[in-house]
Amino acid sequence: MVLRIALIAMLYYPLSIGLTFYQKWFIKNYKLPLLVVSGHYILKYLFAVIIRFIYECVRAPRMRVSLRDQMRWLAPIGICASMDIGLSNWALEYVTVSLYTMAKSSSILFIVAFSLLLRLERWRNSLGFETGLIAAGLFLFTWKSSQLDLTGLLLVELAAACTGIRWTVSQLVMQRDDSAVRHPLDMVAHVQPWMMIPIIPMIWLFEGAEINWNSVFSFQGHYDPWLVVGLISGGGLLAFCMEISEYLLLVNTSGITLNIFGIVKEVATLLLAHLINKDKLTELNICGLVLCLSGMLLHGMNKRRQRTHRPLPSCSTTSRSEDSRKLLSSEELEA
Repeated sequence: MVLRIALIAMLYYPLSIGLTFYQKWFIKNYKLPLLVVSGHYILKYLFAVIIRFIYECVRAPRMRVSLRDQMRWLAPIGICASMDIGLSNWALEYVTVSLYTMAKSSSILFIVAFSLLLRLERWRNSLGFETGLIAAGLFLFTWKSSQLDLTGLLLVELAAACTGIRWTVSQLVMQRDDSAVRHPLDMVAHVQPWMMIPIIPMIWLFEGAEINWNSVFSFQGHYDPWLVVGLISGGGLLAFCMEISEYLLLVNTSGITLNIFGIVKEVATLLLAHLINKDKLTELNICGLVLCLSGMLLHGMNKRRQRTHRPLPSCSTTSRSEDSRKLLSSEELEA
C-alpha cells in the first residue's frame, strides 16, 4: 500500500506542478482561458470513454450509473469541479503563481466547513486553531503585496470554495466499497459531461464577444490552428492524467494524507515560481507562508492521531434495497 501511494504521488506531483506552470504560460499568450478549459473537459471525456471502451472490449463491461444517482451525487461534483478549474485558469491571467498557490491553499478552510456541514467532522478547538493559522497566514501573505490583484484573488477564493465542495462530496462517493464510480476512470467519464454545464454560459458571458475564427486559432498574434490545437491537446492530456492521479490518491489515502501531499506540492510550486518566474516574496509573505503551512501540518497531524484512536464503527443491521445502495449506501448521510 505504501509503495502504491508513493508511486501515485510521484505521478501526481510533476503533473500538478507542471500543469500549473504550463497553463500560466499558455494563458499569458492566449487570451481565452475558459475556452481552453472547455477544450480540456472534452478531451478528458474522450480519453476516459475511449479507454473504458477498450477495457470493456478486452475484459468486462464497466458499471453504469443511473441518471437519478448522477444528478444526486455526480452533478454537484462536476459543476463545482468545472467552476474550480475554470475560475483557477481565469485567475492565472491576473495573479502570479505564488499568490495563486497560497490563495488556493485556503481551500482547506472550505473543506473543513463543508465537512462540518455534512457531519464528516466534529468541531474541536484544535480544528479552530488550525484553520485560524491558515487564515492568518493567507492574510499576511497578501498584505500590502505589490503583486496583489483583487480580481484575481477573488477568483481564486471562489475556486477554493468550489474545491471544498468538490472534494468533500467526491470523498463521500468514492471511499465506499460498493460505489459504482470507485475507479478513477469511471469517475472522470461520468463527471466530465456535468462539468460542461457551468463552463458554457461562462464562456458566452465573459469571452463571447472575443470569440471568432481568428482569435480562437491565433497564438501570440500569429494565425496557427495546428499549434493552438496541439497546445490545448497537450494541456488536456496533462489535465486528464492529473485528474486520474488525484482520484487515485483520494481512493487510496485518507484526507489527512491528501493534505500532507498538498503541503509538499505547494512548497515545491512556490519555490519553483520564485526561481523560474522571479516572483517576489517579502519577509511578511514568508511569515504568512510559514503560518499557513504550519496550520495545514497541524491539521494533518491531528487528523492522523484522531484516525489512530477512532473505534471501529458497528455494522448497521438496517436492510437497504440494492437500487438505493448502487452508487452510495451512506447511512451517515441519510441519518
